[in-house]
Amino acid sequence: MRRWEGGDPGVSNQKTPTTILLTPERKFHSFGYAARDFYHDLDPNEAKQWLYLEKFKMKLHTTGDLTMDTDLTAANGKKVKALEIFAYALQYFKEQALKELSDQAGSEFENSDVRWVITVPAIWKQPAKQFMRQAAYQAGLASPENSEQLIIALEPEAASIYCRKLRLHQMIELSSKAAVNG
Repeated sequence: MRRWEGGDPGVSNQKTPTTILLTPERKFHSFGYAARDFYHDLDPNEAKQWLYLEKFKMKLHTTGDLTMDTDLTAANGKKVKALEIFAYALQYFKEQALKELSDQAGSEFENSDVRWVITVPAIWKQPAKQFMRQAAYQAGLASPENSEQLIIALEPEAASIYCRKLRLHQMIELSSKAAVNG
């Protein structure tokens, strides 16, 4: 995604916070700035019924005994399955990516048209990578029967491949933007 709406009004951002909001019925409501803003606009008594989670990605690394049944704790103290949260997040990303691809191509992109690549931090251990694969299956990105549709790649490897594919003038352009942006 090139731009995420939210944060300050009228501002689009290159990143979005790792926040997710589930309804009191535990159904997906929103992700990123939309989740954060909606949750913070709720009446405090009503907010206690909603499940709001933030910065949940690194829980996969910091949880020493990670299993498919690992729980996360929402802001209201309620427990929710980490696998469910990650599947909701990946499903949201899938929908956003397919919409963006369809908009850019001018024709409808289907899930089966895409080979999905999920990048994970290099510090993640094998159980965390397997957990992410299972969440992707649950989100409908791929299936165990069609596992080649999904690649789990380490973030440094993906960045290296991306940089190797850039032309020299693109690298110079990117580095000058980085200097301006600090």
